[in-house]
Amino acid sequence: MELSFTSLINRISESHSILLVSHNRPDGDAIGSLMGLGLLLEGTGKTVRMVNADAVPEGLTFLPGSERVEQPDTAGSSEHDLMISLDSAGLDRISDSVWGLRNGVDLINIDHHISNSDYGDMNYVDSGSPATGQIVFQLAEKAGWSITAEIAGNLYGAISTDTGSFRYPSTSAETYRIVTELVRAGVNVGEINRQLYDSFPLRRVEVMREMLNGLRIEAEGRCASVRLPLSVTEELGLQAGDTEGVVDVIRGIDSVIIAVLFEELPDGKIRVSSRSKEERYGVGDICNVFGGGGHTLAAGARLPGPLGEAEDRFLAEVILLLGDK
Repeated sequence: MELSFTSLINRISESHSILLVSHNRPDGDAIGSLMGLGLLLEGTGKTVRMVNADAVPEGLTFLPGSERVEQPDTAGSSEHDLMISLDSAGLDRISDSVWGLRNGVDLINIDHHISNSDYGDMNYVDSGSPATGQIVFQLAEKAGWSITAEIAGNLYGAISTDTGSFRYPSTSAETYRIVTELVRAGVNVGEINRQLYDSFPLRRVEVMREMLNGLRIEAEGRCASVRLPLSVTEELGLQAGDTEGVVDVIRGIDSVIIAVLFEELPDGKIRVSSRSKEERYGVGDICNVFGGGGHTLAAGARLPGPLGEAEDRFLAEVILLLGDK
């Protein structure tokens, strides 16, 4: 890993203008690592632009500098000589509108998903890391880049959200060491945790109520799932991030091992978010069956609709897995 970091640092040092991108429908790790690395590189004198196909979710706009994340239709042309993708397991996780800004330059792929397809010209993929934000910190530490309070806030947000507020098994001693350094750099833990976990719009509770009313229990209580029809999304005026936490609520049922959220999208596809409590019942393998991926305990996929058929197809694989072990 030291050699890999050294190679990345050397390549970055050769560049003058860098375009940073992250996956569609960005979560805390995508935005936190994007902003964290962007501010780090600017601190070394680089010209940096940060682009995502979708706007920063309302619940993450408090992260320092998040207003600088551009969308492709307003980003315009760029004279960058290097592109870096963050927290994206595959080319298909980033819209063509973003890839259209590449302009033939080298691509560095920095990620932590085990399903990463190594699509970059240079790939740093650490599937043992709980968050891309953790990798960005380690890269900065190796390079000797200065970490300000604003950078630390973004990286803390990235790591906290992707570890489930430090509850997931991938959280390690190294994670806690890094968080200690981020706090020393100026992170206000109480305030950032309040923003992440105790500040959300009423519609988020309303959509949770709607979905829990349709809670579906399978496999003798070991599988729980909820659905979000497009009609509910439109009725409540939902925004990206409003369904965060719902799948964790149903996973919290004592008998449940696998929890799944099915969300109907405007294009007719069904977005699947799945979670598992036990590594022997890995949802990553199930999502791979449907062309998705992620981690052993947290993974996603997109299935063709209609919603009911997608639910039945995916849950059949879940039930099969739970019955085989």
